[in-house]
Amino acid sequence: MKRMSTLFALACAAFAAVSVARAQDGITPTSILIGQSAAFSGPAAQLGIQMRDGAKLWFDQVNAQGGVNGRRIELKSRDDKYESKLAAENTKKLIEEDRVFLLFAYVGTPTSQASLPIFTEARVPFVGPFTGAELLRSPFNRYIFNVRASYFDETEKIVEHLARTGVTRFAVFYQSDA
Repeated sequence: MKRMSTLFALACAAFAAVSVARAQDGITPTSILIGQSAAFSGPAAQLGIQMRDGAKLWFDQVNAQGGVNGRRIELKSRDDKYESKLAAENTKKLIEEDRVFLLFAYVGTPTSQASLPIFTEARVPFVGPFTGAELLRSPFNRYIFNVRASYFDETEKIVEHLARTGVTRFAVFYQSDA
């Protein structure tokens, strides 16, 4: 929890300092508006619901302690049903209509991939996506702040652990999406 709060505060501070034009979007004297697109309905709904609810618990705690530099964190969440097209539409709406300061806690590789060109062109920070996808790491994108290990790093540690425990054969199942 402490790590997430530090990363979030650093992301807010960094973009407030280097992007004066963007800093006005989503920031008022009393609040910081951040946006999220995730599945809140459909088969993957629990991923989005739990990500949003966990973030909300932390935001409530930060807000109860005075917020970020006296500003309350407000979260605007939009349902993408874990569908790329809806995630892209939501991202455009969050940036253009809602005028969020940053995007936070997107769930999934295909939805993040569909949103990537939109938030990059708009120069909006993309903080803490729930995916370990390489496409959010390489090539480097100054607007992406990953807090999760990459799938490559996770796999490497799993294999190292299995090798240390004497396991020499195993099978891998994976989701074949973006």
